[in-house]
Amino acid sequence: MKPPFSRRVEEAMAREGYTLRSFCRAVELDPSFFSKVLAGKRSPPSDEAVLRRIAAQLGLDGAELIVSAGRIPQEWSGLWTEPGLFALVHETACGRSPRRQPQARPAPAAPAAGAPFSPRPPALADELL
Repeated sequence: MKPPFSRRVEEAMAREGYTLRSFCRAVELDPSFFSKVLAGKRSPPSDEAVLRRIAAQLGLDGAELIVSAGRIPQEWSGLWTEPGLFALVHETACGRSPRRQPQARPAPAAPAAGAPFSPRPPALADELL
């Protein structure tokens, strides 16, 4: 079974009518290297700019192709700076239902002017919401 990157690129090359050599000329890649990538014998290019050039030439989504190459696109930097986002993506990718992130509860409204103030402790049901 071919790696996802190779499968996507080969399908798009066929759809667009490219041969290996004509495609490599268009995206400035060595045909010998790229044929090994498509055969799954070498890893896809690690340079994001090269992966985006490949995607653009084939009419593919750049981020999707970068992910299929086993990389994280630059615009997804929130994955490593926002723990909640990483957890959501990780759980979704692993096939589990994402856990809901705790929602901030609004502060209780201030009593109306002139209304008597009677603080009441929250009921157990209120605490569990």
